[in-house]
Amino acid sequence: MKPIFWIWKWPVTHYSLLMMLGIFIGFAIFAWFGGKRWGIDKALDAIIWGMIGGLVLGRLGFVVANWEYFSDNFKETWQLWKGGIAFSTALVGGLITLSLFAHFQRLNLMELLDLASLSLAPAQALGWWACHIAGFAYGKEWKGFLSFFLPDVYGVKAYRFPSQATGAIWSILLSILLLILYLKTRRSGDVFLAYILGYLPFDFSLRFLRGDIAKILGLLEPGQLVLICLFVFSLLLYFIYPRSSLER
Repeated sequence: MKPIFWIWKWPVTHYSLLMMLGIFIGFAIFAWFGGKRWGIDKALDAIIWGMIGGLVLGRLGFVVANWEYFSDNFKETWQLWKGGIAFSTALVGGLITLSLFAHFQRLNLMELLDLASLSLAPAQALGWWACHIAGFAYGKEWKGFLSFFLPDVYGVKAYRFPSQATGAIWSILLSILLLILYLKTRRSGDVFLAYILGYLPFDFSLRFLRGDIAKILGLLEPGQLVLICLFVFSLLLYFIYPRSSLER
């Protein structure tokens, strides 16, 4: 990916610019609503905790999944601007660090996860579009309905399923639904549940139509296994963890 400009020694590509914009929008949403709920200082602290967990485990998951490449290019393991965050493990990382933050700050975890879900969905939409620009998460070769002439990450064009556009459109629709629910619900955890039910099964299914991931024994790929575990754990967390009443 050719940089469109440089910030000192750091190249900024269309991919990294869209990713940064997505992070900024998610950051702004969390800071706005979180500042009203807990104060801006705690909201910003929660953002930092969540982002650290998401970036560290997300990058780790991507590196492990592509270890054949990174074993020969180890210096690139931390070069996030070149692309590469495993969404499934990033979610796990964010969930872990937000859980720790809620524990130490004595906040209701479900309220944090509600706002994290609301902030994440629009960021994902831009993330999917960034993948479209860079060729990441490209669709498998496809004929018939929804077949588009698209490149893979190597620039090789073929008629493919538009996985990135599908992910972006779904994330936008989910963002609208979550915002409406967030503004209307009076019980913590409902937005988090809507996100879990609305996005994780979608992402799990979409991975069958992607051409950039390898299956294990011809069935599932590692990210799908992580999504299954995360889905089950999130449902258990929702029904077990105490939820609070909200005043918007």
